[in-house]
Amino acid sequence: MTAPVDRRGVLAKLGDYLELTKPRIVALELVAIAITLHVATGYGAPGSRWSAALLLGVAVGASLVAGSANAINQWIERERDAVMPRTQGRPLPSGRLAPEEALWFGLVTLAVGVSMLWTTGGVAPAAVALGTWVVYVAIYTPLKTRTWLNTAVGAVSGATPLWIGWTAGGGSLGDPIALSLVAIMYVWQFPHFMAIAWLCRDDYDLAGYRMSTNLDPSGWWAGVQAVVGSAVLLPVSIAPAFYTQTPHAFAYALTVAVAGAAMLAASAYFLADRNRRTARRLMRVSLLYVPVWIIALWLCGV
Repeated sequence: MTAPVDRRGVLAKLGDYLELTKPRIVALELVAIAITLHVATGYGAPGSRWSAALLLGVAVGASLVAGSANAINQWIERERDAVMPRTQGRPLPSGRLAPEEALWFGLVTLAVGVSMLWTTGGVAPAAVALGTWVVYVAIYTPLKTRTWLNTAVGAVSGATPLWIGWTAGGGSLGDPIALSLVAIMYVWQFPHFMAIAWLCRDDYDLAGYRMSTNLDPSGWWAGVQAVVGSAVLLPVSIAPAFYTQTPHAFAYALTVAVAGAAMLAASAYFLADRNRRTARRLMRVSLLYVPVWIIALWLCGV
């Protein structure tokens, strides 16, 4: 007689694997990828490459690759996660998953995700996804304990996934609109990460991560990076309006300009008075910026 299946145990294990992927981060990335695919295909236009099958295949493939990168990152950093109160409850440091389980999960999801992108979107989106994975796992993750410049490298892996949707939609990597969209996501990460680095600086100290807020405990350097990043974001975010023929380009430019001004103001407040309140405000404003920008792209057809 076979033993009954512990459904609660199976669901809990599946939940742990899902947690490894950092689903909220992946979901935000997928929305951005879907919008860039939408723009690149000229959704609704005659001869458009857009299809539900293409969107589904790219979304699933990209989410698997992104989830793999997060899982392998946690596998590499499991001992450091164990000493930080913020991350001690994750599946690996808590012991709910064994290291080999996380490793195999990350490798299998990487292989399946890249294969799906290749078969549904083509070679270019698969190559972009694999390159992004390598930058995040093999370059950014080790740099976190070596130099505060790790943020500049990590921002690359946060921005290049937009190329997945763009190339899957038939666009080229060097298209001015594609370059400007990737640049927006790259620059946006500096004020966002500086707020997080300030809020989590004690944890980063415990784990031995070399962040701007640990090398300069006053937070001044982090505040400067946030202000400079937000100031650069303003013109960069407006740039796509100059490369498109859509009649709604002005509406897009106005929307992102207002959102960018809010980011710059929050960054300036953080630089002027570096505390948890201003850091939280900057983080919230930066998180709000992304959906505003994405919705503007979608509605205005930029």
